[in-house]
Amino acid sequence: MRRSTLIQTLSLVMFVVLVVSSPSFAALRDGYLGDVAVVTWLEGDTVKVALANESTTRKSVTISSEGWDQRWRPFFLDRTIVVPARTVLIEAFNLNSSWRGEPLSIKASTWDRTAVVEVQTQDIFRPTSYVVRSQEEVGVRVDLGFFAADRDNPYLMVDEYFRGVSAEDIGRIQVRMVEGGFKYAPDMRRIEKIEPYMMLSMFAPRPRKDATVFTFSVYKYRDDAYWNYYQDEIPGPTILVYSRNLTLQDNSHLYQSPTPAWDRI
Repeated sequence: MRRSTLIQTLSLVMFVVLVVSSPSFAALRDGYLGDVAVVTWLEGDTVKVALANESTTRKSVTISSEGWDQRWRPFFLDRTIVVPARTVLIEAFNLNSSWRGEPLSIKASTWDRTAVVEVQTQDIFRPTSYVVRSQEEVGVRVDLGFFAADRDNPYLMVDEYFRGVSAEDIGRIQVRMVEGGFKYAPDMRRIEKIEPYMMLSMFAPRPRKDATVFTFSVYKYRDDAYWNYYQDEIPGPTILVYSRNLTLQDNSHLYQSPTPAWDRI
């Protein structure tokens, strides 16, 4: 009995060490400006930024492009946003015509703090939403094309739990569906290819305060080789969770002209 307990304890310690040392989990704290949590993602040629202000006072946050094109011009113009107290605000930034698919990051700044946050893409992970209310179900579609093309690693492991900034931000990840391969259509007398994908499901945690962010990872590996934790990790999306004490204000649908329209100069 004691031996079983000891093994479970050691396993838990190992898991916690891996989580703490994982780059994807360590990066969660980088998206904070004091009481303001920042999450950003790409939709087409539009960068969306979500700012969750937990405090009882409004915050003035300047959003700017951290990257530049080949002529050292920003991918979008800076904008200063006033985030009301106890509000989640979503803003949109249209990329200029000089963007050619380069990796993007945004810089969020207040008078005393600065955070550089990577803009998430949907190349592999496609969550139903990057901003969800506490206890709501979140679905994530995982494109398994990267794994199907890997001949060296026959196995893919999914984190059993997602993790957030605090120890309470935890929840189980369920694999709902795995599809891919070929099927025969008798009426057409043809074999059809099904692109490989996986559907994951989880319920957003209750934030310790009023907002938090969480993420998870998947890992490629094989039995006959040493498992390089960092090399084989594919970080998942970072999702913002807000409690019912905060108000969601989505301004991303408001029209914004291309910023800047370098091709008109």
